[in-house]
Amino acid sequence: MNYRKLILNRLLDKYERSSAYKSTSRTKRRILINLCSNEFPEYNIEDTIAKELINSEIMDLQREGLIDFEWMRFEKGNIISRIWLNLDALQEAYKQAERIPKRQQVENALVWVRELKMRITSSWIRAFLDDVQEWMGQKLDIPSFLPEDSQHLQNLLKALLFIDTKGEDELLERVFSLRCFGDSKYFEKNLRRKLLVIIKKYWQEEDLQAGEWTDDEILSLIGIVKAPEQVDFCGNVLASIRGRDVDFSPLIHGVSINAPTIRDMVISDLPNVKRILFIENKANYVDYVFRRKTVDELIIYHGGFYSPVKGLFFKKIYDAACRSNIIFYHWGDMDLGGFQIFHRLKKQIIPTLQPYLMDLEAFLSMKRFWQPLDAKYAKSLEKLLHDEDYKEFHPLIRVMLKESARIEQEAFLSCE
Repeated sequence: MNYRKLILNRLLDKYERSSAYKSTSRTKRRILINLCSNEFPEYNIEDTIAKELINSEIMDLQREGLIDFEWMRFEKGNIISRIWLNLDALQEAYKQAERIPKRQQVENALVWVRELKMRITSSWIRAFLDDVQEWMGQKLDIPSFLPEDSQHLQNLLKALLFIDTKGEDELLERVFSLRCFGDSKYFEKNLRRKLLVIIKKYWQEEDLQAGEWTDDEILSLIGIVKAPEQVDFCGNVLASIRGRDVDFSPLIHGVSINAPTIRDMVISDLPNVKRILFIENKANYVDYVFRRKTVDELIIYHGGFYSPVKGLFFKKIYDAACRSNIIFYHWGDMDLGGFQIFHRLKKQIIPTLQPYLMDLEAFLSMKRFWQPLDAKYAKSLEKLLHDEDYKEFHPLIRVMLKESARIEQEAFLSCE
């Protein structure tokens, strides 16, 4: 083990966490480490060889003027009690530790952030960069939600620029990683978690921080997907795709279309459709299509929190339906996520949306399938009672809190 570098790095770590690092004036306070403590577990006085090697390195560093030390009382020449950094020799200490000073790392990062801000147009990325710039300027530190490694940090900023400039194109996660970094697994290994934290905080989306979104759903908001996006539906839809007419109505067991098709599709009519029903769960969607769908219904598989491309399809359906007297319903779980999914669809796309089998009667009829609520979950659910946007669910939520129970829509499959 290189005890010289270990000693210097341990002291420099402590220095960079201290007030002395941020101060512009000289401090008399020592940056010291007690060797016989958990601050330096490598100094084991029972291991004579290790102890003497460390003692030797400490004395050499003292002679070079980088550090100073103090022997333990009555153990002079045997056991060193504590060591401290010579702040007048910081530059040489960093050099011998083969380490870039934190202040220089911060200054470098600030340059990268400023340069990126001049090229970014997305408001959520700019808000993030503004906060990072302010944080680093005030704290002289790299925020914990950014990579400490300078190369990883530069690559995260590179990823944000790529996301900002790619437009509405969707990319498979590994294709995105390959195009951005030349390595299909780099993003997943090094940056995925950091980017998710940033999106959760800065993406302008209600309920994103409520914990009901999956990581894959969050990444889909910026067009990075694990698998090609598909939309499943069943019903009478007439459309044109690049000038060619398409009639989906004969596909009585449903159809799945991909993202490029959704973008190219122009919906011309929904003949004889009187009701459109969005279904959150895939099993319930399939069961409904095969066993319960009527000829005047259009059934759409919603899934979880929809991506931009799914939202585009939903908007095209809504615009076509507005030309007729068509009623919209949504069927989802009777839980926090289900209510939030309903609310998002209603607020952003379909203002006339109504719940289906998401009321007090439906909840009570499935009592044997109730699932318990923990205290944290119940607290999040209770917040919806103070939000008028969820007023159609308030009677149900009050009973759910009273009974400390929620229910997933798959329970209804047991009744068939």
